[in-house]
Amino acid sequence: MTQRLLEVRELARNFGGVRAVDGVNFDVEAGTVTGLIGPNGAGKTTALGVIAGAIKPSAGAVVFDGRDVTAKTPMAVARLGLIRTFQISSEFARLTLLENLLVAAPDHPGESLVPSLLLGGRAWKTRERELVERGRELLARFELESKEDEYAGNLSGGQKRLLEIMRALMAQPKLLLLDEPMAGVNPTLGRKIEGHLHELRESGLTMLMIEHELGVVERLCDRVIVMAQGKVISEGTMESLRKNQEVLDAYLVG
Repeated sequence: MTQRLLEVRELARNFGGVRAVDGVNFDVEAGTVTGLIGPNGAGKTTALGVIAGAIKPSAGAVVFDGRDVTAKTPMAVARLGLIRTFQISSEFARLTLLENLLVAAPDHPGESLVPSLLLGGRAWKTRERELVERGRELLARFELESKEDEYAGNLSGGQKRLLEIMRALMAQPKLLLLDEPMAGVNPTLGRKIEGHLHELRESGLTMLMIEHELGVVERLCDRVIVMAQGKVISEGTMESLRKNQEVLDAYLVG
């Protein structure tokens, strides 16, 4: 029996007189990869921002893992395991790659004084060592271990995209929201990123992904949701959507 990990109900967001998201409904099932596609201005990124808590909805509800998270802050949503990446990388340029990963770790012992005092020096060091090991495992997995001590600001655009994904994984997501993970990267690195996402899919990680590269969507996604003018106009497999005239008119052809 499948589990609905994310439920989006009648979600709306207005900006002045513009209704960027207009009564959107969809579910994301646990253990699946769901694509979110549509033309520029369809409302995809705004919808993702509302789901992640970064943008307050004008109406509707977001339920994650059985909890209503509609009014929660981005930090509170992230602590529940709903983690988002961004179109534009947001690395800490003057921190190393490893330091960027450690900052993203939940329940880091250095976040506040009280937990550090309660843990004690030995336990604090043990936790720190565990996080460093996890960060290094991610660096090795994404073939960036040689850049562990390099400043993140020195990375190429594609490498920053990898770092963005690694930081999200460091936060131990139950659901990973990916906003155009292939944007601005060269084809070679794009294939690498796709390969990493395929491995995450095989590991059972649930993902909701905005992506304009439809070949990538077709290869990675179990189900695809199509938005246009703030509304969901269709959903299904990419194969079925290619035969849907409304989708073709809104996006695939035009």
